[in-house]
Amino acid sequence: MWNPSKSVRLSSICTKIAIVLVICAAFAMPNLIPTYVNYTGKDPEIIHSLLLTVYACVLPGMLSLICLGRLLSNIRREEVFIEKNVKLLRVLSWCSFVVSAILFISGFYYILFVIIAVCAAFLGLILRVIKNVFEQAIVIKRENDFTI
Repeated sequence: MWNPSKSVRLSSICTKIAIVLVICAAFAMPNLIPTYVNYTGKDPEIIHSLLLTVYACVLPGMLSLICLGRLLSNIRREEVFIEKNVKLLRVLSWCSFVVSAILFISGFYYILFVIIAVCAAFLGLILRVIKNVFEQAIVIKRENDFTI
């Protein structure tokens, strides 16, 4: 039967798979991007710009995945409403905003990036809200601990 513990475990496995895929994609990008540009018939001069954009997004992407893995690890240990998780959510949201900024700037030569930048900014905003909810939950938990 499916339960929250299995869901967290599945999310953790998916996060680790995503880390491996990002690393593999980072090594394959010098071959993948020219293939994509040739296949779509785009101007070959954007290859270097696309590579620069992708590699600029790899660092915040990897940092996000590492934070997500740690957050899931804390949840598995039933450490949900702790300051560490708030910090991890804060880093996750800032990584989303950094990726959003990189993609927005890259939208000047490839318009599709603007749409993805808006999505990344929205994700960052959602993560900020979740972070704020966690902060308030920690405050409420502390008050309850002192009351009882």
